[in-house]
Parts: sequence; structure tokens; C-alpha cells
Amino acid sequence: MALLRTAHQDANLKGVMCRTLLSVDWQGYVYDCDFNQMLGLPLRRNGRPRVHINDLAGSDVQGDSIVVGDHCYGCTAGQGSSCGGALKS
Repeated sequence: MALLRTAHQDANLKGVMCRTLLSVDWQGYVYDCDFNQMLGLPLRRNGRPRVHINDLAGSDVQGDSIVVGDHCYGCTAGQGSSCGGALKS
């Protein structure tokens, strides 16, 4: 974890998945990213501990808080990471 922390690049924050995409599990519950889904860290909205995709119909989540943790350094370290590969070439 120390290596990822020291390799963090602020510039990578603009291109990480959680800023533009959501992850939805097979039951319809929403997460900020695939990593949060695997860790059981659901999207939080309006004080609710868990949000279903049906609850988002007609609403805009842009600007809402993103659930973050130490695992997020995996996407912001070095060249960065996203579902499409490295963020920088």
C-alpha cells in the first residue's frame, strides 16, 4: 500500500472510472466503481446506505460524493488505471 500511496498522481483523478461511470450488481444495487462493488461499498445518496438503480431514474448523480478508500490508490498511482487501461500513454 505504501508503494501505491507514494506513486499517487493527482492528474489521474480526472480520468478514473468513478467520475463518469457506475457499476451495477446483478440485483440492481449501484456502486461508484467495480472495485467498490467487489468490496461491498455501495453508492451512498441522500443518507441512504445503499441505492438501487430504480432509485436513480430521472436523477443526476454528477457531483455526488464518491466512496473512497486505500484501494483507490490502485487507480491513481503511476500512469493511472481505468477499465480501458492506462490513463496516460
